[in-house]
Amino acid sequence: MSKKWIFTGAGVVVLLLLASIVRASNSNEPQVVQLASPYPSLNRVHYVVQQEQWVISDTARVIVSVNANLTDAALDRFQDKMNQNLATLAKNVAWHVTQFNRSQDSSGLEQVSAQAEARIPNAALAGLRAKADKLSQPGTKYQIVDIQYGPSDEDIQKAKESLRQKIYVAIDDEIRRLNKLYRQQFFVNNIDFNLTPIASPMPALMRVAAADNMPSGNVPVNQKLVLQADVVLAAKV
Repeated sequence: MSKKWIFTGAGVVVLLLLASIVRASNSNEPQVVQLASPYPSLNRVHYVVQQEQWVISDTARVIVSVNANLTDAALDRFQDKMNQNLATLAKNVAWHVTQFNRSQDSSGLEQVSAQAEARIPNAALAGLRAKADKLSQPGTKYQIVDIQYGPSDEDIQKAKESLRQKIYVAIDDEIRRLNKLYRQQFFVNNIDFNLTPIASPMPALMRVAAADNMPSGNVPVNQKLVLQADVVLAAKV
């Protein structure tokens, strides 16, 4: 082969290399690199399951306000006296002071405002406002400001736990049916819970009025809870 053809062939190779470099540098197209996924392929079943339960409560949340104008000497004994008075409103209940504020007026007296609350059986609510009025005296006023009928937080929490258990049982039954039907090993891939209380509480003024007319018998108040679960089941392909 002549030297002329050798040099010509080498020149063509160099030109092709330069052209490929220029095209690569001017290209804006993304380069797709396929990597092996570390996760297995899954068959998924997405559905919604719902359970309902009524929560029954035979107690009400009672909120009492106490406002007083006191001297410094009387202030030292005020909280103990307030706790003693609250204990006379209902037997065997635990009162919790949720607010306690004090300031001094222009005459030098201490102005105290406090709030306390307790869960009181419905059977003990009759005449509760009258009992609070009897505790009032010059310079100190006790008043029932709100009575909230309905389940306590503890009652609702127990109902939520019961509803979740029912949903777990329903999901377990669904997994067994799918495994039998499709001959695969399904498992729980994801669960999202959504709790909806159905019953709304009575307005505050109606609650206080109802307490004064509450019969001596125990009248339970119910609240319906609906727990919905968004469920994803999966099986390896």
